[in-house]
Amino acid sequence: MAPILIIDAGHGGVDPGGGNNAQFTEKNMNLNISLYQYRRFQELNIPVAITRTTDVTLTADQRTKMVRESGARYCISNHINSGGGRGSEVIYSIYGSPQLPNLIQAELKAAGMPNRRIFTRTLPNNPKADYYFMHRQTGSVETVIVEYGFADNAQDASTLASNWEALAEAVIRAFCIYAKLNYRPPAAPPSPTTPPTTTPAPENPGNGGGNNVPEWKLEGINWLYEQGFLSDEVWRQRVDQPLPLWAEALILKRMYEKITGGQ
Repeated sequence: MAPILIIDAGHGGVDPGGGNNAQFTEKNMNLNISLYQYRRFQELNIPVAITRTTDVTLTADQRTKMVRESGARYCISNHINSGGGRGSEVIYSIYGSPQLPNLIQAELKAAGMPNRRIFTRTLPNNPKADYYFMHRQTGSVETVIVEYGFADNAQDASTLASNWEALAEAVIRAFCIYAKLNYRPPAAPPSPTTPPTTTPAPENPGNGGGNNVPEWKLEGINWLYEQGFLSDEVWRQRVDQPLPLWAEALILKRMYEKITGGQ
């Protein structure tokens, strides 16, 4: 059965994207959001496809060809913004409708991410052509680009790092409303993916890190953040402290999903 929807995890491989900070890289956050949505649409028995399930490089031609030839009617392309701003943006084709973007932003706002704008954009030298290749080269597939927030805005970055599953779920709800498909919430509501700020420190903190952390330790810690296995900045200051059991389990889960591609 041909998919109704294809999900595009923006960037990947040698292209990290521009929405990066100390907590996450755009390509990894895009993939996390996309894999979550892919699994949830499968749970909802909605035929779905995805452009990538691992950290691979896709050229613009490869990506848009996958969308065009997927048989899908709709495409959601997931991204994280940067460049000085606050809130979500949804971009649709100059030949499309703002209906789905409006629904997406309403749900994202309800999930905790304020709205910035909904817009279209044309090529500077051709007002009849879309600026973004995901609109210009995906044929008849109705494609929306969702920018979930700004990586270089502290409030947006914190919301994304701690609540990206709820934001991903918000887009699922919006799409189901738009496409008139049955929706049911996940068995357990999406929960924050970082430790709460009230997590008590260990009774014997020992060497919490500070400014005298050996380079080899920093290399290991930074790798965990770059890969998306850790997201709360508090652990950069607790290099020699043991992680709680739930945090170890979460890291193992993320590693397993990365290895298996979320299957």
